[in-house]
Amino acid sequence: MTSMTTMHSPDGTVSDASETPAKLNGRVDALDGNRLHGWIWDEARPEERLIVRLMRNGLKVQEAVADQGRIDLRRNGIGDGRHAFAMELDDRTAAAREALTIVGVSPSTGVELELRLPPAAELAAEAAIAVPLARFFDRVEALIALQRRSQLTQKELLDKVGELGVQLAQHRQREAETKQSEETVGNGAIASRLGEIDVFQMRFDQTLRAFDDRLVAIRKEAKAPLRQVTVVLGFLSGLSALLSFVTLTVMLMGR
Repeated sequence: MTSMTTMHSPDGTVSDASETPAKLNGRVDALDGNRLHGWIWDEARPEERLIVRLMRNGLKVQEAVADQGRIDLRRNGIGDGRHAFAMELDDRTAAAREALTIVGVSPSTGVELELRLPPAAELAAEAAIAVPLARFFDRVEALIALQRRSQLTQKELLDKVGELGVQLAQHRQREAETKQSEETVGNGAIASRLGEIDVFQMRFDQTLRAFDDRLVAIRKEAKAPLRQVTVVLGFLSGLSALLSFVTLTVMLMGR
């Protein structure tokens, strides 16, 4: 149930809403024991926190700022939800319920809004409906917050997976480049070793050719002396055979 609202200009006269940019709206939600609850805001200035004055028989008794946060206000589009107020009343003030008036004041424009204080029976009926409804919406709010956190967590996980994928791709690219570099270096080393082996083989072939030439020369140089040795050996062999024959003949004749 909405409150009965009356806007007044700073001089106390009723002002037409079209003549001022202020759009005050609010209500008294409950007078729970000695505690007064409600909310008020300026729709034209949602960031502004209004002043709430408690009047008794036209005299200011108490004053507060409507800057407390409430989930139900934010849920219902009342700015950022920080437009609630609460006042602790003494026993005398709470007992003078019919003499109380609650007025909201815009600090920037001075425009006032009188908030109706509903009868106790009306507030009790609203509370009977509002309490379970508020609990339900609190649970819905908690589920929405949980879903939001879940979405954020999922997004973070997807971002992490994406980063890991990029890192893995970079790692594989580095491995491929390293392997290619090693193969290039290895092939170069093998080619260098083959070149060294070719040089060694060429030098070895040259050495063998020189050795063959030397053997031919040695054979030529040794050919004449070998013939002389053969003749001498033949002569000595013949002489030895002759001596053996003479010796045998002498032994036979002596018998």
